[in-house]
Amino acid sequence: MQNKPSSLGIRHLRYALAVADAGGFRAAAEMLNIAQPAISKTVRDTEEDMGFEIFVRGTKTVEISENGKRFLDDARQTVAQFERTIRASRRNGVGDRGHIIIGYSALATSTQLSDGLETFQALYPGVQVEMHVMSTDTMMRNIKTGAIDLGFLMAHDTVRDPGISQRVVWTSPIGLVAPHDAADMTLDALRAAPFIMGVRENWRAYRALLDDAFEQSGFTPIVEDEAWDIHVILQRVADGRGYTFHPITAESAMPRALRIMPLEELDAELSIAIAWSAAADTSLLRMFRAQYASQASVTDRQP
Repeated sequence: MQNKPSSLGIRHLRYALAVADAGGFRAAAEMLNIAQPAISKTVRDTEEDMGFEIFVRGTKTVEISENGKRFLDDARQTVAQFERTIRASRRNGVGDRGHIIIGYSALATSTQLSDGLETFQALYPGVQVEMHVMSTDTMMRNIKTGAIDLGFLMAHDTVRDPGISQRVVWTSPIGLVAPHDAADMTLDALRAAPFIMGVRENWRAYRALLDDAFEQSGFTPIVEDEAWDIHVILQRVADGRGYTFHPITAESAMPRALRIMPLEELDAELSIAIAWSAAADTSLLRMFRAQYASQASVTDRQP
């Protein structure tokens, strides 16, 4: 057992976590926009300080060692608490009562989200709430690292983590997004129509949900275009380049040039859950979640 003082700081923990989350040093460098040698050296310094390898490096792969798994679990909690402490201290320094950072999926855009937020801000006007749109996978990572406090994300069997609790707060049928002047359509009439979908890398769980719904409905969409961002997808639909699918609860946020119509033949529903760190919960976050409790259709999904 080593008794010498450690020289490690938050930066060392963040870099090691980035390598683990990205699956390699090069991907971590791209994610952090930092030169790969700097990340490699920092992680190696961390391993030397700890006295064991965090990562087992192969010629083409990087695996996490058993000691590394335990180290990274603790590092996540440390970084998360550090981020929350800094945010709370900054807000307290200017006399406010709190600061919450919320991530939300484009699929969660709805009156349910905005109504709960308005109620909370009316009850707690001294609390600053930041809202940032991001993918579900990004939210899961950011909740664990403490970069965000809560996330409104798509509830799906593939979106689970033992350190993150979830509570479904509303469910929406999925409809067809079309130009505003388009007539009502049936699923059968769309068999030869072009579709614009989200890139699977960024829309992984949603595409999986749609795939299951298409299979059950006997429908195979002709996907002629894919895009990373929801705004790009909707713009291409508005330009007449094809159709897409989106939760009907997002209709109020649709551009005027578009509409969402239900499709009776498509048995597809999407549930939105509020997610938070099971190990870094606070009374302020519980008060925020309470504004959505009346909408919840199921109990908390604990890790």
